[in-house]
Amino acid sequence: MEHTRFIGLDIHKERISVAVAQRGRSGAVEYLGEIANEPGAISKLCDRLRRPGKPRVLL
Repeated sequence: MEHTRFIGLDIHKERISVAVAQRGRSGAVEYLGEIANEPGAISKLCDRLRRPGKPRVLL
């Protein structure tokens, strides 16, 4: 469980804001940007977050 990340999504009709927080109280929180609120963009986001290492900024 040492590689646990928490994903925060602020969902609106057209856009979704995405942030990632590392595990623990002192874990880093990083705003990744926004994606379109469309199935293809959400699928691409899931693929990026599934990859090992730090996810890239989405903007």
